[in-house]
Amino acid sequence: MPQPSGTNCVVAIFDETTYATDPGAPDGQMLYVVSSGVRPQQNLQDSNTLTGARARARPTRGNIDVSGSIEVELSAENHGKLLKHAMGQVNTTGAGPYTHVLTLGALPVGMAIEHDYSSAISGAGRYEKFNGCRVSSFSVSIPTEGAVTASFDIRGAKSTLGATALDGTLTDTGHTPFSSFQASILEGGIPIATVTAVELQVNNDLDDSVFAIGGQGTRRALPEGFASVTGQITALFEDASLLNKALNDTASSLKLTLSRGTGVGTAGNESIEIEVQNLVYELTGPGVPGPRGLQLQMPFRAYRLGGDNGLKVTIKNAIATL
Repeated sequence: MPQPSGTNCVVAIFDETTYATDPGAPDGQMLYVVSSGVRPQQNLQDSNTLTGARARARPTRGNIDVSGSIEVELSAENHGKLLKHAMGQVNTTGAGPYTHVLTLGALPVGMAIEHDYSSAISGAGRYEKFNGCRVSSFSVSIPTEGAVTASFDIRGAKSTLGATALDGTLTDTGHTPFSSFQASILEGGIPIATVTAVELQVNNDLDDSVFAIGGQGTRRALPEGFASVTGQITALFEDASLLNKALNDTASSLKLTLSRGTGVGTAGNESIEIEVQNLVYELTGPGVPGPRGLQLQMPFRAYRLGGDNGLKVTIKNAIATL
């Protein structure tokens, strides 16, 4: 058989109703990715038994670490489910198109991720399934040109090889990634034209050390801790407004909108709005790195205030359920 290539592989995602357990009625969604590095790793533990020779006795197996990053070019049609598992809470309104408002809260129970390595692999091994997956952290990057990208760091409980797919008829939502030319930014509620790059990170502080005797090396749970929202904007140093906000510990906000067409959510008019509702900047300065124009790199941290948990993502699309 020929060696499979990544171009022929398919990645699928499923909601679990019980942690690390296949859903009773699997309803998988095709996931459009740049790459999926999710895989199992199980180390070997050396034996210290004395055998009368310098060679060691047979080692034993250690715990299984299912982990890896899923890299995507972000789209409103396809990546809402990943964002739901990264954020926690979803409130959907509308009757087509739909508005999905995601906020920080308790994460969903878990998800299953499946790799289809294509028909080049026959029998058990064509499909590799990872159960009990949760999003440890994710990041979004908006450059001055090119695709808006996102990275989802995954932790899971176990992996299984199979000859058949968990769902042979995956839902294909379509996928039209956003480019930076479809992005706009509000800083403190006011349009800002000097930003050259935006980086946003959310860390869910998963406890990935929960292994129990009798569990055959699989994770029993992946409980979440604090959700920490951080990031950085890079801006042309044309005035001191951002510096003064950092110096004076002035609260601010960021709203990043990715939109095509009207942005109302019908086919061809999807949008994603990422709102860092409350933030403060770390004090820094441009320095003088050389003869060319100066830029500011402004790190920030979000925080909870009143009913705002610091981060809100609004997706408008034609998909009824994330």
